[in-house]
Formats: sequence, C-alpha cells, structure tokens
Amino acid sequence: MRVVTWFGAVCAAVALLFGMAGAAPSHLGPTGVVATPTADVVGARQYDVAVDYIKWDEFGEDVKSWPIRLLVGVSDKVEAGVGYTSWKNSAPTMKIIPFHGKVMIVPESEKAPAVAIGAGYGRFKDPQFLNPAFTDDLKVTTVYAVATKTLTKAPEEGVVERGIKGMVRGSLGLMYNKYGNSVSDSATKPFASLEYIAPNGNTTLAVEYKLKEKIPGLKDKALSSVVVRHMFSANVWAQIGLTNVWYTVANPDCGNHELLIGVGYRWMPEPEEEWYY
Repeated sequence: MRVVTWFGAVCAAVALLFGMAGAAPSHLGPTGVVATPTADVVGARQYDVAVDYIKWDEFGEDVKSWPIRLLVGVSDKVEAGVGYTSWKNSAPTMKIIPFHGKVMIVPESEKAPAVAIGAGYGRFKDPQFLNPAFTDDLKVTTVYAVATKTLTKAPEEGVVERGIKGMVRGSLGLMYNKYGNSVSDSATKPFASLEYIAPNGNTTLAVEYKLKEKIPGLKDKALSSVVVRHMFSANVWAQIGLTNVWYTVANPDCGNHELLIGVGYRWMPEPEEEWYY
C-alpha cells in the first residue's frame, strides 16, 4: 500500500453490519476493506482489534509486516482508533504509528447512502526504508469523505428470488493525503469498493480500487485489493486476500499483489449493574 494508502488507507495511511464480516478494521485504520474506508463505524462501546500478516519483496529480499490496529466506538456514529506497524528485513526496522477518527454524518436510508468523513495522522520512523533520500520522519495526514449504499438486499426468509441472493454494498469516496518530510507533497484521489455478503451474513467478498497518486519516491501505481472475510462467531473473524497495499517506486519490482492474512476480535463490555436504593 505504499505509504499513501497506508494511513488513509486511511486508506490507511478507515457498524451498520455488526454481525457481518464486512464491518472490520481496514489494513491500517478505519472500518473498511483492506486499505480504503467505508461509511460504516463500529458500534457504541464496541472494541475491534485486528492483526494482519503480509510479506513482499523489496530490493531482492523479503519484507515482513504485521499491522495491528484497535478501533473503539465512541458513539453510534463516531469511531476512533490507533495502530502500530513494523516493516522488517535485514535493514533497520521501520515503524508506523497511526491515529484516526471517523464520523458518520448521514445514516443510510432507503434511498440515500450513509455518508462519513474521517481524518488520520501517521508518522513513519526510519523512512529510509521507503526511500534512501528521506532523512527525516515521514508524516502523513489524511482527510476523506465516503458514501456507502446497500445496492441489493437478501430476500426475506421464505421468499424465493432469482439472481443475487446475498447482499451487495458499494462505497465511493475521495481521499486527500499530504506527505511531509524534507519536502512536502500531496494528492487527492477517488476510491471505490464493492462488497458481496453471503446470505448467511457471515462471509464477505470485497474488492477495492484507488487511483494512483504519483507521489515522487513513494507511489506511482493504483491500489487494488480483493479479500474474503468470515465470521467464525459473533466475536472472531479472519480474512485472506491479495493486495498491493505496500510498495514504493524506488523498487520497480514492487507493486505486485501479495498474499494477506489476518484475524480479528471484537467485544463489548458488559453494562454496569444498576443498583436500586
């Protein structure tokens, strides 16, 4: 995801469907697909924690990364989160610590999509890992707006319908990323995602795409991913997919889609017991 989507992915620089696999922390931040957010937010007082694993080739050797992120539902329409990611090979480890917040400003209705806005901030430690020309920490600021709409709904129980039997949801958004180092650069690009949720509500197939940002020394290819998520219980989910979310233009061999696997857990603390006097 190269750094851009990293946080914005916020793209990541991120629920209406709490019980469905589609509502989960994106690769490095807000509720979404792999590196792009949706208009969903986690439920009030709900906590989502997730960790992924991805390995890719960088300058002829394997690089391993374990993005960890925590999401908290501040209210029914507001979520906040923090993450930690390290990239490891024989060179010095690069670390990323992102923060983000998202607000659903319009809930989905029968005719209108849900709309959310969000922002994030992340800092890359030892960014020479990305580009030898970088001498200072790389700071990434992200602002985005996204709309999500249910395009087709699963038929009611006992009703027979032809065509798609699950649920299809689509998201469309615009993301601004600013990168600050010894020099600053920025880009504003649209992104889109599509999710198919199986009739049982436990399995989701999602795809996403974000136009390339053309940031010198950072990213010159479009971001795209495909992922399958499955809820094994109300609290545990796992995902597997392909993504090019991590790469730099410094290595022309980067940008290939690599295998991504991840697990997550969500919980909601029991409400405090009420006492009567």
